[in-house]
Amino acid sequence: MRKILYLMTVMAGVLLVNACKDDDVLSGNPQMEFKVTHDDALFGDSLPFTVKASDVDVPLSTLKAQLFFGNEKVSETVIRTKTSGEDYSGKIYVPYLKEIPNGKATLKYVLQNINFTISEKEVQLSLARPDFPYLTLVAEDGKEYQMLRKSLYEYSVTDRFPNEVKGYIVAPKVGEHGNEITFGWGGKAITEGVKSNITFSNSTAGKYAITFNTLSYEGSPFLNLTVDGVKFEVLDSESLGADLSLKQGQKLNFAGVPDYDNWWIDPDFFKKNNDGTLEFLPVGGSYRVIANMKHKAFFVEAMQGSEPATLQEDGTGAIWVIGQHVGKPSLSAKEVGWVTENALCMAQHEPKKFQITWVAGRSLRTNQVNFVFFQKKAWAPAFRSNVLTSKSDLVDVGTGKTGNGVDDGNIFLREGKSFIPGHIYKFVVDVTAGIDKAVLYVTDEGEQTIEIKEISLGGVKMSSMDGETYTATLSLTQNQSIAVEGISSLNEWWLNPDYVELQGNALNFLPLDGTYRFTVNTAGKSISVSRMSGDADATLGADGHGAIWLMGWGVGSPSLDKQFGWSPGAAYCMPEVASKVYRFTCTAGPEKGSLAGDRIRADYVSCKFFHQNGWGGEFGNANPLTVAPGSEAYIKNSGNIELADGVKLEIGETYVLTVDLTAGNDKGVISFVKKQ
Repeated sequence: MRKILYLMTVMAGVLLVNACKDDDVLSGNPQMEFKVTHDDALFGDSLPFTVKASDVDVPLSTLKAQLFFGNEKVSETVIRTKTSGEDYSGKIYVPYLKEIPNGKATLKYVLQNINFTISEKEVQLSLARPDFPYLTLVAEDGKEYQMLRKSLYEYSVTDRFPNEVKGYIVAPKVGEHGNEITFGWGGKAITEGVKSNITFSNSTAGKYAITFNTLSYEGSPFLNLTVDGVKFEVLDSESLGADLSLKQGQKLNFAGVPDYDNWWIDPDFFKKNNDGTLEFLPVGGSYRVIANMKHKAFFVEAMQGSEPATLQEDGTGAIWVIGQHVGKPSLSAKEVGWVTENALCMAQHEPKKFQITWVAGRSLRTNQVNFVFFQKKAWAPAFRSNVLTSKSDLVDVGTGKTGNGVDDGNIFLREGKSFIPGHIYKFVVDVTAGIDKAVLYVTDEGEQTIEIKEISLGGVKMSSMDGETYTATLSLTQNQSIAVEGISSLNEWWLNPDYVELQGNALNFLPLDGTYRFTVNTAGKSISVSRMSGDADATLGADGHGAIWLMGWGVGSPSLDKQFGWSPGAAYCMPEVASKVYRFTCTAGPEKGSLAGDRIRADYVSCKFFHQNGWGGEFGNANPLTVAPGSEAYIKNSGNIELADGVKLEIGETYVLTVDLTAGNDKGVISFVKKQ
């Protein structure tokens, strides 16, 4: 017990002594001497500072640099200060923020010792937004594009882009203390300091501008097309799609569609109402509404899940059209051809009855058709003659070479028959009796009014059946000026550079004297030309004069959307620009999403030159063209003209292909050079 009382007495004494010492604690006197400081800076700077910190009485604790925009602290740097009298250095970041104008900020330094005594000093800082010389768009694939300064805060890059570009933007360091600043997607808008991809989206692939404002953070282009609240997603280089479950008679509301009132509406699927909505005409089901941005046209495809629908055994599903001489919204805009991706889906207005309509002379050739009805959006199965019977006096179903001479299942015009220009024709495939007992009906639905414009070249009035494609044949001399009437803003058109060049609102004709057919496409704003011999296509003469015709893949005109392929009658006429010298000027482009003038694929070419518009005389293995010295770096002749091994052309660069027959048709030389 005595020991316990003794310990308690001792402890009480210790506490009393300590209490007396607390009363004598020194507050200290922190002092700052500034070695490096600033009175102006740029947003995005990391400002260095050096402060000599001291307190002779009490050990120091921390040195803080704090930046205030108004009353809001936006940045802070904290440094541990262990030794009095030392120099302490650090940096404080000046945030780069949206829509903050040039102005004043407060930079506060706070020195604190271990007894929480502080000293403060404030500095008024003049801040300005950096004027970046350029920005860099870093695309998802790693490719970088320099965005040029257009004006204060405004930057832009114009290039050949897909219709959707994902990437972030980097601003370079500006000034002695600047930092790179990144701009990315912050979830709902563009924000600074992140590298999450921004998704820029344009109506079509091709050459367009991507812009960004470093003050407002506004960027472009951004598309937000919706139908009944469902957003359209990118399908390919020219189309967006939205998948919906639709009912017959349902009214669809579209939003965000540029120039909506002037879009073409597929009459098999929609009827446009006065309030701008589209009434859905087929039976209910799953469908994909497709917005073709290039042609400003709405299409529809029946769907099964995420795939195009197929015809079922019970007659439900879909029937597709693939083939030549039909197209929507017009032949000149988008002929189907033998390309499965271009297949047209028929509309099922009544169960097991599928229809498609065309306008003769516009979307249906008046004197020739050659297409097949398929049970899926692919090459097979097709409706052959054993399962499809025609009840039309206009068209019939091919039964094969040993039958009526037309490929089995191909639809063709009966002998002596044609479609009346301007009339609407409805084709119906009825499978109510079974998909192996299909019946084809064709009805004339009456005339559709087509506006024919007054267009003339060199005083010759051009003719047209569809209101889009106009033709005229002229007798011309080299360098003759051709007056153009009925077309304005020709500088916005694509003009075949081997045939004509623009001079005011007239055309200067470039090839040798002769007779030429001009084709004006008002929908695509292009003018093309081919040489004639009387009313027929010109041919190559034994003397080396006339015309050379180009067919094959990887080449097209006015763009690669119209590749020549190997279809007789679809070849391209190369002009004789000098005696026995023929030329094809082409810009290298991508297979899809090409622009007018992109007439050769950058990555693949397989073509051949013919003496006529179709099969027959050709520059092939028996009569080869010699590749000119230097051109081997680009092309080779292996029977067909192809790109040299491992060669890819530069997209956007222009090349000139020349066939020179001055030494004779059997000693032709082909050259391929990059235009300087």
